[in-house]
Amino acid sequence: MKRILCTALLLTALISCAPPSEVKKDMPEITVSEEEMPRMVAVLPFQNETQETGIANQVRRAFYNHFSSKPYTDVELNIVDEKIIHLEKSTGKNILDLKPQEICQSIGCDGLIYGRVTDYKKVYAAVYSQLGVEAEVWMVNTRTGKEVFRIKDSVRYHEGGVPMSPLSVIMTAVSTAMNIREIQQVRMVNELCYKFNEKIPSPTGAAIEERPVIKEVLTNIKEGPFGKGKIIRVGLEGDKAMVATFDIGNFKKGIPMKETKPGIYMGEYLVMPGDNAKDMPIVASLKKPGGYESQWIDVSGFLTIDTTPPPQVTGLRAKGFHDRVEVSWEQLKNISDLKGYKVLRSEQPLSGYVEVGSVELNSFEDRTAMPEKVYYYRVVAFDHVGNESEIQDAVRASLMTKEPVVLSDEIKKDTVLSGIYIVKGAFTVPKGLSLTIEPETRIMFDENASLAVFGKIVVNGKESSVEFISSGEKKWKGIIVDGGSIMMNGFRIKNADVGLSAKNSEGVIENGVITDSDTGISISGTPSINVRSSAISGSKKGIELIKTDARIFMSSIFQNETGIAINGFSGAIKDSNIFDNSLNISSESMVKIDPNYLGSINTDEMKIKGVGIAKVYDNRIPGGNVVDAISNPYASLSNEDRQKKATEFVIEAGNYFRQRNYGKASSLFEEALKAYPTAEVYYYLALCYQEMKEDEKSLKYLTDGVEKFPKDSTLQKSLGLMYYQKGNEVEAKKVFEEVLRLSPEDRQVRFLIERIGK
Repeated sequence: MKRILCTALLLTALISCAPPSEVKKDMPEITVSEEEMPRMVAVLPFQNETQETGIANQVRRAFYNHFSSKPYTDVELNIVDEKIIHLEKSTGKNILDLKPQEICQSIGCDGLIYGRVTDYKKVYAAVYSQLGVEAEVWMVNTRTGKEVFRIKDSVRYHEGGVPMSPLSVIMTAVSTAMNIREIQQVRMVNELCYKFNEKIPSPTGAAIEERPVIKEVLTNIKEGPFGKGKIIRVGLEGDKAMVATFDIGNFKKGIPMKETKPGIYMGEYLVMPGDNAKDMPIVASLKKPGGYESQWIDVSGFLTIDTTPPPQVTGLRAKGFHDRVEVSWEQLKNISDLKGYKVLRSEQPLSGYVEVGSVELNSFEDRTAMPEKVYYYRVVAFDHVGNESEIQDAVRASLMTKEPVVLSDEIKKDTVLSGIYIVKGAFTVPKGLSLTIEPETRIMFDENASLAVFGKIVVNGKESSVEFISSGEKKWKGIIVDGGSIMMNGFRIKNADVGLSAKNSEGVIENGVITDSDTGISISGTPSINVRSSAISGSKKGIELIKTDARIFMSSIFQNETGIAINGFSGAIKDSNIFDNSLNISSESMVKIDPNYLGSINTDEMKIKGVGIAKVYDNRIPGGNVVDAISNPYASLSNEDRQKKATEFVIEAGNYFRQRNYGKASSLFEEALKAYPTAEVYYYLALCYQEMKEDEKSLKYLTDGVEKFPKDSTLQKSLGLMYYQKGNEVEAKKVFEEVLRLSPEDRQVRFLIERIGK
């Protein structure tokens, strides 16, 4: 349970600092009698009355940095936030609607600090810049019910009005991520909070600890996330001749910093293979030898380290044409941070490979290949951090020397095509005639060229696909069937205006792949065609249905702007995977459709418009099962509010989990999953159902969690152990091998793999 709570709550640190050197100490002091002063104070979340996202939290954390140097006992922010969640849940009220006494009774303090950011300006022009922030803070003594003080202040910078500090100069010199304007923003917020701190009165008679002074901390976390070989840099300016270190959350503690100039400390951490950490704060510390220590948490954000590469690419193939070599491979699935693939080429099988292209889909056209040369190809997957998969054995290919046959005008009799062709203009199949295309046939189309069918088209490419592609970079019009008949099995259409247009036509298309077109398939009128076992991706519209009764079965429509666009429809869309489109299905008028996989069982997450859903698949077909569609009550909340709601459920579920009330805990964890899914929630749901002897449900949550969070080694390991426990050693070994890829030092998993081998 500790693991959930640690990730669900905001990480903070107790900090102490002194003023920036450029701020003068001539501000008026507030005089308050001792009986009016609280001793234990909680800094509540600040309110944001501006349009700048996140500025209230940044000001609150900076304020806490400074306020911690005052001789009060302050409550750490993570404790404050946890108590507020409990209090709001139990009372049903917002924290601002609660009386200060109620809040302090829950937190265990006798004073509260409220705050609000009332103005924020960030204007950059070619020759002029302006930054400004204004906020108000006030303290309430809950023992007396009186407001102790209220301070409102602001800081404005014009035309770069804050000078560069020595630390700023050094950090901008060593980091590509440091930006003068970003430094100004951090220093502006820091200066505002220092001004507040100078005006806040201290309790009389309180002992003041002489802690080291930290003036400024800068990091290069804007360069993140950090992959293998990248350097995390932290700079600190403060008292000279001290001992300085920095922490990366709980990942690495006490990383030494060197005093490069009097009072300027620099520290670095080189990311090593196997390092992985998510959303960790940078906390810098300055310590007197044998004395007090001051800490400062970087307010500019959190840091992520990711050195786990994507899996190796498999199924590599290369095929030569007269004008290009086409390279393809198996698409990697369920890799959330996959960015794309690099295609490497050499004229030698083992060495000399250079990158010739980078793509997001699982195919690449090498149009720089030269005739009479043999080329070797490899493909590596890479993620957003730059981690690359292991390379595989190369495949070879070369250009074909045979020139394509030119097609134009219309056929005069029933015709069979087999070989390589290029279409110029309109190539027509008149009514009453048929065109048959044999396996491995490749038909290329010049710009605006088309295949118009008024008769019948038959494609026999099930064993070896038939290809309809552009001859160059420009799009071709597509295959247009008007009042004709279609029988197409095993084909590929690419880079067309409309891949296949069927108007008032009958027949079946199956085992087709249509990519990179404005519209993949357009079906209008009656009679209409059936689409089976086909894939449409990379298009503005995957399938367009206009006043038709077409039937779409067992197909995959993904990574389009709109998966299926409907304008008048009485047919069927059934047993298909329609997911990962910007909008999965859109209908001009309300229509009801049969079960499909739409990326979620929650209707609010299905990305549909004008569509009624009663039943849905809970996973991709053919692996998924038909279940009732459910409505997510949290879909209308902001991402931040969903996380907050999920945290509430997780904390409450954790209490029941510790009490061994797994039924109640599982229902609350399931609510947390609806609000904001995390790997930890999947993990604890699986534990709950395993404790209740419902192994199938436990296994389902583990497999669902691994699919959604494939880099979480704890989930992967738990899934492997469950397979192992059930006697499914083949699946257990596959999962354990993935665990070792993620966590090479896991001895238990290594032992189990060896045991399976025996």
